[in-house]
Amino acid sequence: MTIESRFRLVPMRPRDPAEEGRTASTLELFFDLVFVVAVSIAAVSLHHALTDGHVLEGLLNYGIVFFGIWWA
Repeated sequence: MTIESRFRLVPMRPRDPAEEGRTASTLELFFDLVFVVAVSIAAVSLHHALTDGHVLEGLLNYGIVFFGIWWA
């Protein structure tokens, strides 16, 4: 029994460039927009921390939040 058959894993394959309807759906675009807004809010928080002189705390908080956003 191979790993693929045991866990029913199917290798990812790229989409065919000639495929019909290859545009992004509105759900995909909304998902991307949510990520952009989340990173923007984290960046604003970092900016405020840096201007207040809390460099280490701001960088640490930004790193944790950005990691969480990126992981999602």
